[in-house]
Amino acid sequence: MGTSNPFGGGNNRNPLVPDWVGGPGGPPPGPPPPGAPAPGAPGPGAAAAPAPGNANPDAANPAGGIPAGNPGNAPAGGDNAGGPADGDAPAPNRFQSARTNFFKFAKSGGAGAGGGGGGRGGGTNRNLRRAVRSFVGKSSGGARRATQRMASERTATASLGRILSSAGTAGIQETVRRLGLAQLATLPVQDIYAALVDFICEPGGELDESFAREAYLKALAEISEAQTDLERPSPETSVSFLASFIANAIQNRLLNAIGNKVVSIPRDVASVQNVEQQIDDYIRGNVNDAMAEAGEDFPVELIVSTIDDIYERSVVLLEGPDPDGLDDDFEAEDHEEIE
Repeated sequence: MGTSNPFGGGNNRNPLVPDWVGGPGGPPPGPPPPGAPAPGAPGPGAAAAPAPGNANPDAANPAGGIPAGNPGNAPAGGDNAGGPADGDAPAPNRFQSARTNFFKFAKSGGAGAGGGGGGRGGGTNRNLRRAVRSFVGKSSGGARRATQRMASERTATASLGRILSSAGTAGIQETVRRLGLAQLATLPVQDIYAALVDFICEPGGELDESFAREAYLKALAEISEAQTDLERPSPETSVSFLASFIANAIQNRLLNAIGNKVVSIPRDVASVQNVEQQIDDYIRGNVNDAMAEAGEDFPVELIVSTIDDIYERSVVLLEGPDPDGLDDDFEAEDHEEIE
């Protein structure tokens, strides 16, 4: 209604990782799915409570098929060890280098990119690479902390992975029945997946939850546009869906932190489209590389650790060394435009 202020990106006062991420209980739990027992009450035949750390528990599913569990919500590996309480104080001006490089990239309209923008960064605009590296390494405190910060997205992606695994063998209609969502089974397939956004993603109005929801709905639109079979998705379709979700989630974080003027800086519509395409290609290429490294096997009992590992592998690749070998600690230009 014209009363809201635009989001200006991250600020230097915010903690690198919120105090509820990576702790003993993981992120705050979401509500149980429809038909599930109340919190603290055992489900039919259940012997124990769900493992802590699962932000969207679906363990209370007597029909089976989609196991729950996100122990700890912590990434499986990575080189940036340490919990959020270890060196978590935000550094002054930690966004400046990333925003400066991103401003230069956007101002050029993506010019000077050379070749394609996927994979390890070959042919990608140098300022874009450096902006992403600085965002991960300095603004976010390294790949491990950047991955921890995406707790909502990781949990939602793992939930989607369990649903796709079940739908691949039983079909999506039977899967939603097993989830206690039989009212969705009569909808068209795309509408079923759209309605599942409230089950897959944590409800709430916080920015973190909105990132996950936006990434999921965009991934659904992309996979639907490709006219793949979502009623009984193949392993290839499931991998594509998950890759799109992860790429969109990382891109949302990046653009909301340092790229809030990506549309207003370029001179014309063609330049805006070129900038947006390069960002998408670069992030998606690194996510695809990370998924290839992780392998094509997504056993449902390991889906949480697998998704966490792919997120961290993706962010590690984005933080990789600058091929130009240049230091990005330089004085900001056009500083007043990138604050």
